[in-house]
Amino acid sequence: MRVIAVLATSIVTLGSPALASGQEPPARDFSGNYTMAGRGSGPRDSAYAGTCRISAAGQGYDVSCFNADTRHTYVGKGLARGDTLAIFIGDTLRGDHNSVFTGEYLVLYRARADGVIEGTWVHAGSPAAGAETLTPVR
Repeated sequence: MRVIAVLATSIVTLGSPALASGQEPPARDFSGNYTMAGRGSGPRDSAYAGTCRISAAGQGYDVSCFNADTRHTYVGKGLARGDTLAIFIGDTLRGDHNSVFTGEYLVLYRARADGVIEGTWVHAGSPAAGAETLTPVR
């Protein structure tokens, strides 16, 4: 959990030179469909691939990613500042509570000039971490 707190603090301070000058950096629109490729950083972690859909939702984003290797869909929410997108993503469980979200991962992405989004992630309940790339479907 300490890793997530440190990463969350880093997210807040991103773009701080612009904030110090009183100018908010314009947020990039991250909405779209992407192919996903990633890998955990552990010695036994294998590569994974899939698709992600990022949709504007109010002041943030709704995110849905399908991991083709595990055949599992993860959902979450995100916020953007400039060319940086931060999301928390995990499972939506159905049951007695109608719909309970369990955010398992915190991901910090940075958009490149060509629209590709590179990210790093940490898992909330373990030391697992990794990196992934989202490439726009054109």
